Amino acid sequence: MNIPAVSPFLPPLFAIRFPLGPGPPVDPFALAGDTGILFHSESRVLVGTGPLWTIAIPGGLGSSADVRRAGASLASVECEDLVLAGGSGVIGFGAHPFDSSAPAALLLPSIIYGKEVDGREWLTVVADDRASLPSSLDQQRQLLRRLIEQGEDALTPGGTSVASSIEPLTSDDHFRNMVARSVEAIHRHDLVKVVLARHVDVSMVDPIAVSELLARWGRLEPNCAVFSMPTSDGQFVGASPELLIHRSGPDIRCRPLAGTTERYAGTSSETLPSELLESTKDSVEHQLVVDAIKAELDPLCSTLTVPSHPDLVHLHNITHLGTSISGSLKATGDGTVPTSLELVAALHPTPAVGGVPAEAARRMIADLEPRPRGTYAGPVGYLDARGDGTWMVGIRAMTVRDRSARLSAGVGIVDGSQPDAELAEANLKFTAVFDALAPGQPFSTTQGTEPQAAAV
Repeated sequence: MNIPAVSPFLPPLFAIRFPLGPGPPVDPFALAGDTGILFHSESRVLVGTGPLWTIAIPGGLGSSADVRRAGASLASVECEDLVLAGGSGVIGFGAHPFDSSAPAALLLPSIIYGKEVDGREWLTVVADDRASLPSSLDQQRQLLRRLIEQGEDALTPGGTSVASSIEPLTSDDHFRNMVARSVEAIHRHDLVKVVLARHVDVSMVDPIAVSELLARWGRLEPNCAVFSMPTSDGQFVGASPELLIHRSGPDIRCRPLAGTTERYAGTSSETLPSELLESTKDSVEHQLVVDAIKAELDPLCSTLTVPSHPDLVHLHNITHLGTSISGSLKATGDGTVPTSLELVAALHPTPAVGGVPAEAARRMIADLEPRPRGTYAGPVGYLDARGDGTWMVGIRAMTVRDRSARLSAGVGIVDGSQPDAELAEANLKFTAVFDALAPGQPFSTTQGTEPQAAAV
């Protein structure tokens, strides 16, 4: 899927959203293919395919005016909605950079497939000519059949899923030094927490079949949101466990994660690592995230429920501390509430991927990390024409291009962090991603290199 030139404004567009009746089953992974858009969660499945329109956010998420303009541009698309449930209008997707000042964009596909948690399916078609929209039931069924066939024909043939090389972009010793320098800065009271990221390039024997990777990832992490988004660097794919924000009308939810340990293989659910709840270091790291989110959302909400203690979030090889936050937005003077994208802009980056204080952490990340993060740890999700949407934190992710994949992992550094322990945690998170890319193969970063200057 090629990304066209961006503009802050869409041309005049028309859309129709209609329910899908009985018919052949739709495989969302095959429909998205290797270069389409996919957002697959427990509550909703969305696939974007066909030509794209792109709404520019030139000032990035840090520009409130540009964020509002992007939402208004999306809402301007005239849509005949025959579903009247599960949101309305067209949907814009995004994998935004970690750097809030970097240019961002919303992608509007010409065809969007949706499946709700109750099994209802629908299709939205967008065009610049109203007459070209499918109007009859027969036209709609033909379109769906054609989409399924095109998706299957465009798939990369399944390869061996075998890695030929694993090349960390920095050595283990360099990463340990990054952690040590961060702890020194914390002891000087320069900051309280900083999240450090590391990147690894993996080369595969065969071209990476993204659709197969995503389906495998979904089976491996059924409690995560599996996503696939085209970017200028390649296909950004992942299985994120961390909900940044969900908005449905005035109702909002967050599920921040911070604090990590290994999920011990072969244990029952009753004996999963509960010591994480007793860890002072992890509890402090987690509470910093919860407090920051609460501080941002409190002024925007009429009610906000924040549990006093976290619970455990179990993934296939990792356990996190998590807190479920919910609330109701209060209307502004004009009777509206912030869109999900505006809420993303207010929250990102949380201390789960940035640090505390935010500006001091940003400077340390820029100083210590040898290259920009790109879309890693940035918000990934969707916004609909009503302003509703779901956005995950773009972690447990990689950027794929042909036979190569760049994997990224981050760890939170606070007082008491130890370089060896943080290196082990980073490798645990890398393994969570590598297990989907190359099942059954061991992962190691022992042959890393010293950092090189990022390409300009």
